[in-house]
Amino acid sequence: MQPNVPPPPPFEDGLSQECWFSVDVECSGQTPLEGSLISIGACLVDDPTRTFYTELRPDPNKAWGPKEERVHRLTRSHLEAHGVDRIEGVRKFAEWVRATTEAVAPESSPLFVGFNTPFDWMWLTMAFAEAGVRNPFGMSAVDLKSVYYTLHGGDNLTWKKTVKRFVRQVYPTDLVADHNALADAVEQAELARTLREIARKNRIPPTIPHGR
Repeated sequence: MQPNVPPPPPFEDGLSQECWFSVDVECSGQTPLEGSLISIGACLVDDPTRTFYTELRPDPNKAWGPKEERVHRLTRSHLEAHGVDRIEGVRKFAEWVRATTEAVAPESSPLFVGFNTPFDWMWLTMAFAEAGVRNPFGMSAVDLKSVYYTLHGGDNLTWKKTVKRFVRQVYPTDLVADHNALADAVEQAELARTLREIARKNRIPPTIPHGR
């Protein structure tokens, strides 16, 4: 920023909006250094019928986590037989994000929305880099756990109480999300719409202190 030039205001009329994508991944390890990205699920937050899902062949040079398999229930043999090449799958996901944004909101930017987003973000940003494609979401994302904590945090809510089973006691759903990446993404989209509406109803407009 040039010296002596005031920064732009925090809100401006006419700014392009974001196109919200709910994204979830399943993996065979705790980090990309030790496991493989094995499935990607996503949908539009405001139109969860627009979906993306793919299962990826695991990296043969990476270990396979039996603990993680008990969660996602995708076997290595199934993915080796039916999964797509991981580079091809990640590139198709990036293309779907760009094409979907262009189709539904061409003046908008795609925004990554997740639950415990640092985990999913870590895997996808590494996957985009490995595939040699630009991350369609740029370098930012929304974490619904953080939004929930901001709305409801206090002396009686610790960060450990922001896990999904506790959040769904406050916001029940009929959707089934059991570590299938697409089902989780659709369920997250519902939660994102709910939390966003609550935030809008309780919105505090930003103000710039005088003399700053």
